[in-house]
Amino acid sequence: MLSRIAESMFWIGRYVERADDQARVLTVNLELGTEADVVSFSTELCRAMGNPVESDSISEDAWAMLGIDEQSPYSMVTALSNCRGSARRAREILSMSTWEAINRSYRKATSGRLALMRPPLACREVRDSCSMIIGTLAATMPRDQAWHFLQLGRLIERMDMTARILYSTIVAPEFPAHHHIVLQACGAQQNFVMTRGREDTLSAAVDFILRDPLSPRSVLYCLNEALACLDDLVVDKPAREVEDEAIRQLGQLRARIQYAPLDENFTLLDHITVDIQEAGARATEALTANFFEATLSSQWHER
Repeated sequence: MLSRIAESMFWIGRYVERADDQARVLTVNLELGTEADVVSFSTELCRAMGNPVESDSISEDAWAMLGIDEQSPYSMVTALSNCRGSARRAREILSMSTWEAINRSYRKATSGRLALMRPPLACREVRDSCSMIIGTLAATMPRDQAWHFLQLGRLIERMDMTARILYSTIVAPEFPAHHHIVLQACGAQQNFVMTRGREDTLSAAVDFILRDPLSPRSVLYCLNEALACLDDLVVDKPAREVEDEAIRQLGQLRARIQYAPLDENFTLLDHITVDIQEAGARATEALTANFFEATLSSQWHER
């Protein structure tokens, strides 16, 4: 496979996942608008996403920086714009319906339309656009190497975003957020209620987000699926050595996630969130060194 195609599909996956996750997290933040801990949540959210701010209007700043500001490298609008840029480089392997979904989402995001909408509706618009892109990709793409790179991008980005959410809601604040807020921000509340509804505690929620093997939003699920994608990428022996580095990083993280003790004070959670981000970054570096042209990399700033 051409390195241009592999890299483009990987970053399409990352950018779509990033925009979708940003929209969901911002929705939770907006719903906290009347809550006492909204300032703390907004401050730590911006810091975890790589953009610390100090302002009296922190909630509005969070909406601009992470939502609709086209000049902000952290916003969901920028993620959709970058997604289209990546798609243009892989145009020949994308179906017409996929390209139309990506292009339509880009036009909506960059036309200024989102800024005119109420923020919750704008977030819903972005999430619907991401769902359309993901759905058309799943319905039209053959399950070849391009598909595996797409999935790897989505899974690594999801792990990274989950780590940042856990940091901003539990690790950084003086008082951890309510477990329903954490689950909503991670997109795991309904699955948690269906499978562990009786364990109505923050520690149970964190364990579910990190280690549930069946929930698609859990870190362990993402690691299992990412390792399966890497196993399915058949490459020659020299390339396999670099691919093994990505497998090694994700495999070591999976072992730490599976067996790390979690107490009620979450003393190790800070280290776990750092490990997740670092393993994802190193796996991306290994994939870039072996498969990509390294022209599209756009990583979050470290907190």
